[in-house]
Amino acid sequence: MGFVKRFVLVVVNMIGELWMGFYRRNSDYYDHQTSESKSKIGYYAFIIGATVATVGIVGWMYNRIYS
Repeated sequence: MGFVKRFVLVVVNMIGELWMGFYRRNSDYYDHQTSESKSKIGYYAFIIGATVATVGIVGWMYNRIYS
């Protein structure tokens, strides 16, 4: 459950940064959320998954609003 909570928090914060773009969250926030990864592969999978989810959600929102 903690993994899902951290993943959702990272995705929501990345969406906010990508959508609004006027504030920058300190990178230490993201390092703290991904610090419990068991391996490098898990860390990279977490980051790639969060990035793909974020870009997908923002792209979908952009299409719904501006198309």
